[in-house]
Amino acid sequence: MQAIARILHYSLPKPPADLIFGPSLQAIWERCRPEELATLEPLFYCGRRLFVMVPGSAAAARLRQEGLDLLARLRAEPGLGELREIVTRRAGRQGPPNVAVKAAAPLRSALGARCFGSLAGMVDDPALKASLARLAVALAPDGSQRA
Repeated sequence: MQAIARILHYSLPKPPADLIFGPSLQAIWERCRPEELATLEPLFYCGRRLFVMVPGSAAAARLRQEGLDLLARLRAEPGLGELREIVTRRAGRQGPPNVAVKAAAPLRSALGARCFGSLAGMVDDPALKASLARLAVALAPDGSQRA
């Protein structure tokens, strides 16, 4: 079990240390944003950048107008002292936020898939062997890893 725990610790993707999202970021956003920006939704904070979902270009322009004051208020909050910029993403578009957060995950996942695949080959217990093989396939970036 300790060997499996070590493999998991080193092979599974880990979020960046400064990642803030969900209810914690929502609470900070609610405290700091002006009422005019109530339609905007914070996505996550990572790498000194706050990603915000905007419904359209008018809302993005309004955010730019409020930018300096909002940055100052946000920097005063715990965990956001290093905030450098607010990045907008239009609703319904896929793009850099997903790539920015998950860029390192595929390499670690591929390594984890190979480790669990080879570990499955060495285990005699059929149930554990099947579980490790399923885990190897689930960790593979493209799902093609076979144990």
